Amino acid sequence: MKKIETTLTFAELTKLAPADLFKQAALAVKVSKAVETAKDKFAETLQFSAKVVAAMKRRYQEQINTRAIPADTSFKKYFEQNAGGACPARVEALAALFNALVLTFDKNGKPLLAEDVFDAAAVDWLEKANAIIKAAQKEHGEDWKGCDDVLDTINALSKPGNAAKKLAQIRKRQKGEPESDGDNAVPMTPQLAAQYLIAALKTAGDQPEDKAYDLCCLVYEVNTAWAENSLSEETRNAFDKRYAEAMKHGVAPHVEVITEAAAA
Repeated sequence: MKKIETTLTFAELTKLAPADLFKQAALAVKVSKAVETAKDKFAETLQFSAKVVAAMKRRYQEQINTRAIPADTSFKKYFEQNAGGACPARVEALAALFNALVLTFDKNGKPLLAEDVFDAAAVDWLEKANAIIKAAQKEHGEDWKGCDDVLDTINALSKPGNAAKKLAQIRKRQKGEPESDGDNAVPMTPQLAAQYLIAALKTAGDQPEDKAYDLCCLVYEVNTAWAENSLSEETRNAFDKRYAEAMKHGVAPHVEVITEAAAA
């Protein structure tokens, strides 16, 4: 393909013969199409490329273990030495997902996800799944395989149909964001956040000790945040009194109780 002339000024371009100017425009179209074609080809081969990288990682580990290569050789360096360049980030991410799901077995000795399911999944689904799996591994440590987020992700990828919406919901749940239904998104308000926290606190007795302690810390953090706001002591006392009166009379906290004595 002939190179586009990029050194011409605008004034010089306007003086070109029409045919020459049109040739430059046609070359720009060809370059654009070539770039788009390359992008499509890259996307089409992502799963296969990810498996190639996964295989290279296994070979790399074997060579590290047998001391065939220096122990301080990073996989990044190993890849560059043998593939002639850096591993594309998207390929490496899907390779990590392949290792985590397809090359990792469940308690019955079966892969968490079948290879043919990985191959057939949309790239977008796999990239969403990778974010979920990485977060689950960070949060749950060695127990990541059995957590709800991972099991729901595997089910979403394995079942027929479009998994994108389900994976997006899992990721939102994982990040503590409210789920939405199209344009009917539920806005996060202090009241809604408090409801989530209250519901979590009520489960403290059913949680492992470290999880229960995390909830305990949240209570102290909330109390500290309230103590550090700019409300006057007089206002705080008034709020405390109003809340106590509501509890005493069995009404909702936002209902102001006015007794006969106060009204007189």
